[in-house]
Amino acid sequence: MRKLFIGITIASLTISSGLLAGCGSKQSAAPVNQTQVIPVEVAQAVEGTLDKGRVLTGTTESYQEVNVVPKASAKVASINVKVGQNVKKGDVLFTLDDTDLRHAVEQSQAAVASAQANLAQVITQRNSGSKTAQVGIDQAMNGLTQADNAINKANNGVAQANNSVIQAQAQLNDAQVNLNRMKQLFDQGAVSKQQVDQAQTAYIQAQTGLKNAQVARQNAVAAVKDAQVGRKNAQAALQNAQIQAGTASSTSGVEASRQQVNQAQVGLQIAQDNLANATVKAPIDGTIGAINGEIGDFASPQSPFMILSNLNPMKVTINAPENMLNLFAPNQSVDVRIPSIDFMVKGRIASISPINQQSKGYPVTFEIPNADGKVKAGMVSQITIVPPTAKKGIIIPTAGILDDNGKTYVYVAQGDKAVRKPITVTGQNSDNSMVTGLTIGDQVIVKGQTLVNTDVKISIQKNR
Repeated sequence: MRKLFIGITIASLTISSGLLAGCGSKQSAAPVNQTQVIPVEVAQAVEGTLDKGRVLTGTTESYQEVNVVPKASAKVASINVKVGQNVKKGDVLFTLDDTDLRHAVEQSQAAVASAQANLAQVITQRNSGSKTAQVGIDQAMNGLTQADNAINKANNGVAQANNSVIQAQAQLNDAQVNLNRMKQLFDQGAVSKQQVDQAQTAYIQAQTGLKNAQVARQNAVAAVKDAQVGRKNAQAALQNAQIQAGTASSTSGVEASRQQVNQAQVGLQIAQDNLANATVKAPIDGTIGAINGEIGDFASPQSPFMILSNLNPMKVTINAPENMLNLFAPNQSVDVRIPSIDFMVKGRIASISPINQQSKGYPVTFEIPNADGKVKAGMVSQITIVPPTAKKGIIIPTAGILDDNGKTYVYVAQGDKAVRKPITVTGQNSDNSMVTGLTIGDQVIVKGQTLVNTDVKISIQKNR
């Protein structure tokens, strides 16, 4: 691809036909009073080319255009700006009637307070229920302990009763043996009838003692069963108390109430945001392009109430023909002329579309600075495109060049003095010359240069 060079448009350097030029012939300066101040006009030495190139036409556009709409529908209470006014991001543009919105905030605040009070009550009830349930657990634990003690006591009673039965059975056995022996001795005449009767009585008493011990053992076993039933009851009471404690300490009710508080707070935030949205602020830096209503009109999100445009930088879009596309590159510097206001400015290529729009060409967008707001949207603009083979150098108006015996020179304004600088002309056309010996930015005197010398003072006048 050929490298693109952007030239300086001839219009930017053209000096009015009334300028005095001395190129090609020696001119003698008229005698002047050294204390006299000579008015002069100057042109800046710039980098460019003598090739006039091709000119493409486009129209200026806002760099950014925003339709400003309210987020809520309401009557307009105030308008704080005017059409054409510059604003900064965050500046108040207009406000809406916020009576209903303020009421909504108050209702939401009350809802939050109610939800918070309910949450506090639920927490208090949970804490109180937890304490009561803990008392029930303690009581059930005591009952279980008592039941265990009763079982142990009953088991001890059974053991004692078993021992008593054993002892009673042994006594009965001994009484039986003794009675049988006494009967044998009585038959042999060795003991008296009284002794036999006594042995018989002892045997009957032993039988009664065994029966009593057996009954006591049955009672002890029954006491164990009763104690075991009591322990089961105590265990069930403990389980019920633990369930009640778990229910009382459950966070489900608290969490539900806390969610209600969160929902109420979200509702409050929405209401506060809606109230804040009643004050409509500028979303970007820019200029008020249009106001579509008056105070008292109804504004809604469906229709823009204001149009805010960012005019610095401005955009210019041209449709480049296919055979010129290779002359453009992103961020390339170009000369932009706006004839209606006789304005020249350096721009840059912001974008190059790869699509031929409806066979009209490939859209190329340029950005141009517009800090003073001089350029308005919709102005016809001329973009000068120079062939990449064009030679570049320092360009000045030909009218500023003087000749002294074949040696060319110019006067450069430095403060209130005119400094003579020799130059070499390397190229020239009817209006401009490419020279060496100067620096870009030098202020070359192009009118009044035949009247000055290094000893006089000068006063720079604006070009007409």
